[in-house]
Amino acid sequence: MFISRLSILALTAATLAFGAQAQALEATQKVEKEITIKQEDGSTTTQRLSVDAVTPGEKVVYTVSFVNNDATPASNLILAMPVPPTVRFLEGSADRDGAVVRFSTDGGSSFAARDELTFPAVGGGTRPASSDEITHIQWQIAGPVPVGATDEILFKGRLK
Repeated sequence: MFISRLSILALTAATLAFGAQAQALEATQKVEKEITIKQEDGSTTTQRLSVDAVTPGEKVVYTVSFVNNDATPASNLILAMPVPPTVRFLEGSADRDGAVVRFSTDGGSSFAARDELTFPAVGGGTRPASSDEITHIQWQIAGPVPVGATDEILFKGRLK
């Protein structure tokens, strides 16, 4: 199974959201394939490559870069990206210094800390949500993001 880059971009862009304070932000996104290359000496390096298509099992990196184009610093930013249904979120890949990262399992209607996401368990009680059940990721950035400053958010996933 192949998934085209355009499909990935369209799905991601469709639900990118900004908080009320972020109206002056300009954002661009990219989707890359992450590969590990083994060197002759046995060491490894990781590279990100532009991608037109990915196959099941490959690692994909979703990045949104943003710049504050407003005349004043931006504060209290809220940015969100969906996790495509054909992608399994890779745990820990959305962590970012200076941001509170929260997750959704209901299509982005509500967000909670990763360890608070639960589902009813067979036989009663609850169970932790799996990485397959994460539908959206949200970053809350207190800021301020200075005028003209650029930054980015990202997460990694593996094509199912």
